[in-house]
Amino acid sequence: MTTNDGDHERRSDSGQRSEPADADGYNHIDQAVIDSVGALGNRWRLEILLSLAEAEWEHRTNGYVLSFTELYDAVDVASTSQFSYHLEKLVGQFVDETEDGYRLTRAGGKLVRAIFSGVYERAPAFEPIDLEGGCLACDSTALVGARRDDMFVVTCAECETTLVADYLPRSQTRSRTPAEIAESVSRRIWSTVVLVRGGVCPECYGRVETTVDSQELGERSFFTSVSTCCECRFTVHLPIEVSAAFHPAAIGFLREHGTSLFDVPIWELFGHIRSETLSTTVCSESPFEATVEITRDGETLTLALEDDDSLTVRPTERLER
Repeated sequence: MTTNDGDHERRSDSGQRSEPADADGYNHIDQAVIDSVGALGNRWRLEILLSLAEAEWEHRTNGYVLSFTELYDAVDVASTSQFSYHLEKLVGQFVDETEDGYRLTRAGGKLVRAIFSGVYERAPAFEPIDLEGGCLACDSTALVGARRDDMFVVTCAECETTLVADYLPRSQTRSRTPAEIAESVSRRIWSTVVLVRGGVCPECYGRVETTVDSQELGERSFFTSVSTCCECRFTVHLPIEVSAAFHPAAIGFLREHGTSLFDVPIWELFGHIRSETLSTTVCSESPFEATVEITRDGETLTLALEDDDSLTVRPTERLER
């Protein structure tokens, strides 16, 4: 229910869909992009970037400058002419040239952090972990978290439905137990929800558009918010109840009743969706309109959801029962 994937069409800055990319990929790639990507295909060039990053770390200074000589001495290259050639390929996009020497650009630093964190490496497998929560397909409370390919997945042990699938970088598994990995994934999912709710892409910080779609799990149908970045196509699927729960009125309501939403993993929230704690009534599918009721300690908060070119959530009433 939280799978992140890509869209298959390109959206323009106006939010309208433009023509799909051609068979070779995006139809807007220019030579500068090709040159930038091509500049990275060399070990010495990566060593230059890593050496500048190590200097930043050693001196605790972002944008720390190394002279030509200092940078040359830090890289295992045969001659100054070879070094100059490879350095020149990086200047502009990944390295800034200053009067005193060279420093990483923002893009260069982001690339280095990706290398350090192991984004380009698959996370190691770990022992599956039993999780508390609820299955949206069969009401079972037996959930399991594990690594599948490069994803952290939560599945139902009874019906084997996949409930959560989210990217799992190698860095997220280092120095963590399986339980700590699961907790870190939960925290990251909520940070993603916060950004998406504000219309910001968690991947590239581009503008996000959100619509409502239906999804089948077993014999049940659910409505999900589908948030897609207009720039990089990063897409997040979430139950509409999550959007309701993250409205400030709902967060405050839950806190008043002793629950910090950010401390509740999404798979535990699924258990509330299948109970009286969090219930949804769909009033109209086209245009989409629904109400979500959150009930705690005999008190109910009702929120209205509408798909009006985006998913709008607003509180309507709060009653004691």
